[in-house]
Amino acid sequence: MKLNFEKNKSEYIPLLKKLWLDCFEEKSEAVDLFFNHCLGFTSIYTASIEDKPVAMLYLVHSTLNGKKAHYLCCAATSLDYRNLGIMGRLIEYALKDSSKNDDVYSLLFPANERLYEYYERFGYKPLCTARKAVFTREELIRFAENNQSKRTSVNSYNYEELQRLCLKDNFLLQNNNFISFASDYYSLYDCKTVKSENCFALFEEENGTAKVFYSIYDSFYTLAEILINNSNAKRFVFTGKADDESYKNSKNEKYGMIKSLGNNEIIPENTYIGITLS
Repeated sequence: MKLNFEKNKSEYIPLLKKLWLDCFEEKSEAVDLFFNHCLGFTSIYTASIEDKPVAMLYLVHSTLNGKKAHYLCCAATSLDYRNLGIMGRLIEYALKDSSKNDDVYSLLFPANERLYEYYERFGYKPLCTARKAVFTREELIRFAENNQSKRTSVNSYNYEELQRLCLKDNFLLQNNNFISFASDYYSLYDCKTVKSENCFALFEEENGTAKVFYSIYDSFYTLAEILINNSNAKRFVFTGKADDESYKNSKNEKYGMIKSLGNNEIIPENTYIGITLS
């Protein structure tokens, strides 16, 4: 069995879409959306046998504290070729190649607890964190009443600048196109997006609870107001950056993994991975 490791083989895309659908519980529209909107800033790595990909992973290019980084996602191996060490070799190939291209950090979000142990074999450490905070609707209304941001009507949004304003440092800076893609991607799974010039948030709503799993904003007051105006939830659960003052009384928890690709690079504390595809 001759195994070939390759990068950005566009002719594989139809087969990669099929592999994606075989391995993940995804809608075909979501997979098409990724390939249509993310390839301009994403590298595809594959392991193939006789010109057929049997394993894949994707590196979405980003920055972390001004240094080149990436988000590793959608790693999968065909059912017939699992437990042969193929994915491990593919990860090593992709990380070695990305290091040659001056990437300094690699981040990922394991799909389950067991995979944290798996990725530790390759030097990843569970040092990405987030906090979860819970507010009642009445509490959020009180925040909203203090909002001083002016509402404006705009047709385009600078999500990169909003990330810098809200998250400040130690976060994976994701480009405008990826955040726009994520909004469309999650809408296929009945998640909602709220956005203005000063705020962007993704949330899912069920049984009177809104789970806000990603948000960036000029102030928490702005976020509170836009959520109150766009959700009837009685309870709001926020996941956000660990050092956000609005969540200071909440619990800090493990939220992804990070690996330094440079020998002398120190991993920032409490790195926030941001939007993930899961």
